Amino acid sequence: MGGYYININIRTDDADAVRREVIHAFADEGFRLERDDQASQVADNDDLLPDDDDWYGVIVSGAAEPGWVTVYVEDWADSGLLTRLLSKALDAPALELWVADDIHWGYNYSESGRVVDRFADNPASVASTPEEAELYIGDPTALAGILQTTPEALAKALADARATAGKFVGSAIDGLCDAVDLPFDHVFTGYEYFLTDDPEDYAQDLEDWPQFRHLIFRHPEKRERLEE
Repeated sequence: MGGYYININIRTDDADAVRREVIHAFADEGFRLERDDQASQVADNDDLLPDDDDWYGVIVSGAAEPGWVTVYVEDWADSGLLTRLLSKALDAPALELWVADDIHWGYNYSESGRVVDRFADNPASVASTPEEAELYIGDPTALAGILQTTPEALAKALADARATAGKFVGSAIDGLCDAVDLPFDHVFTGYEYFLTDDPEDYAQDLEDWPQFRHLIFRHPEKRERLEE
């Protein structure tokens, strides 16, 4: 089985502001911040994690050039809501990127808290009707605020991604990363991998790894997710 993961990429160079808004979003729903540690220390020492299951983990990256901060959530179900909340609070573009089984992927792009574009390499796999599938074709012009290339170049990258749907997604996601200048090593991983992979890999691949923070929130009573 391939990897399943999701991450939220905020177009900003202020990692502290992103971290504060993540804490604020969870606090508004009754989640209490218990720990805020350097992620590299948590990856090296799981004694820093609670012994019980009554907690929720989030990782916030440092700011990577040319200005992206990535948020990794423990629960996929919360990613969409948190993307919109952060985009609105920070008044910043946000690109939520997901990977399924290492052979399918897509994104949801938000501005000012509103989803303005969606893409899936195989729209039929995420839509229940042909009409809904049309919403996941991807509109390169909608990403004009973060594009570092022409809409035509992004359109070609998305077309190539659709043509290779069902194959390993690495090169297709790399095409998107090139188009918006998003660090590939930030997006080609998810929350759980930081706690199970060799931390030395991240120390070598992520220049901002020392700035990554691991947040632990305590669940409010009878609630485990941000969005319920």
